[in-house]
Amino acid sequence: MRVIAGRWKGRRLTAGRNEVMRPTTDRVKEAIFSILDSRVQDAEVVDLCCGAGGLGIEALSRGSVFAHFVDLAPTALKMVQTNLDNCGADTASYRLERSEAVRWLTRFVCQVMKRSVVVLADPPYGFSVFSNLADTLLNSPRTFPLQVAVLEHAGDQNWEPYKSSRFRYRLRRYGHTSLTILEA
Repeated sequence: MRVIAGRWKGRRLTAGRNEVMRPTTDRVKEAIFSILDSRVQDAEVVDLCCGAGGLGIEALSRGSVFAHFVDLAPTALKMVQTNLDNCGADTASYRLERSEAVRWLTRFVCQVMKRSVVVLADPPYGFSVFSNLADTLLNSPRTFPLQVAVLEHAGDQNWEPYKSSRFRYRLRRYGHTSLTILEA
């Protein structure tokens, strides 16, 4: 796993790989940041179910001003800290938060924000976390400045959003992985 672009381009990241952690492949990460384009610049990024932190670190490398790394596993957060230290990240530009993703996001969307927000999530495949995260975002208050959310899930996992006048929905498939994109 490596940083693909930005100020930390080419840096190797430590990544665990087991039944719980499944790092986003470079191919899928490239697709995510191609979709996001310049929207991560000057944004506040949320990396839910962050694992080793590859998505949030990529966003910081590409110009995000702040990143929240959220995971329930303390070993994942230790790995994120190691990766941030190896990149030389400014400690004022991120926060590590040990929490269940849906619970954390439910609290976060109620906060008053001054920056646009980009949400990235790579929850465990085969669990209902993905649909609960998507539903939480779709039900977020209008005051929550969500610009875009990219949620990774298994390619065969189907989720049909209900109509939302606030968000546009897209689905992209990359082999066994799918990305659901919610855009304001």
